[in-house]
Amino acid sequence: MNASISLSTIANADSISYTHADEAHRLMTTALSRFLTLLESLHADDWSKPTACTAWNVHDMVAHQAGGYASGTSYKEMIRQYTSKPKPGQLPEDAINALQVSERADKTPAELLAELKQLGEIAAHNWAHGFNAIKWIATPHPVGGFMSIRHLMWIIHSRDTWMHRLDICRATNRPFEQTREHDGRIVELVVLDTAKKLNKKLNSQAITLSLTGIAGGTWKIGKGESVAEMEMDALDFNIFVSGRFSYEEGLKLAKISGDTLTVENAFRNLLVLY
Repeated sequence: MNASISLSTIANADSISYTHADEAHRLMTTALSRFLTLLESLHADDWSKPTACTAWNVHDMVAHQAGGYASGTSYKEMIRQYTSKPKPGQLPEDAINALQVSERADKTPAELLAELKQLGEIAAHNWAHGFNAIKWIATPHPVGGFMSIRHLMWIIHSRDTWMHRLDICRATNRPFEQTREHDGRIVELVVLDTAKKLNKKLNSQAITLSLTGIAGGTWKIGKGESVAEMEMDALDFNIFVSGRFSYEEGLKLAKISGDTLTVENAFRNLLVLY
């Protein structure tokens, strides 16, 4: 472990607090507000630029977001979208995403912005404080594991908008606005989900994850004393565990010390749901 990191500054990832309805609403509304501010700054030629989600350009990504927020406006619209039938080998959300994008393929950037402004806050309120008849339902997910609809609504929706803002910033060479309060909490909840997955892979060992930047922090993941440390930029880490970087690309951006093999094995084939 890097000797410059004091043990007193290392938090246990398992002790990261889960969110609640009021905080989930704040995270969603802030994520949406910053997303809209970014979109309003784009030039006409930015909307056709490719993104890290290789099937989508910026327009497609925003269409997905608009469709996602539309799904949060009513049970009827949610059911309509969520009953989209996946193709063989396709994740359920990929079928939903494809529907969202295709239905908005001909919308102008101004129309997509208008839809997000009209529906975004309605959806954020519903996801945080509404849909209580179904929030208790939990189902297995190939990436998210056994996951409740509440987790999808309280955690994944704000994370998805946050991540796509980062995607568009990098695609269009825009600065990524960050504050410790908002972006740090988003990243912290990603670390919590990461820890839940890595605990099973570490076999009673522990590693130290040190994420640098405004949204970063240092956490111990696993049981016992840490046998290795991985340091990485917090934004790059999210790109990595979301699958936007390949395993090899991600490790090239990380500084690993101690038991290197333990870290490499832990992050091999790791994906966190966004």
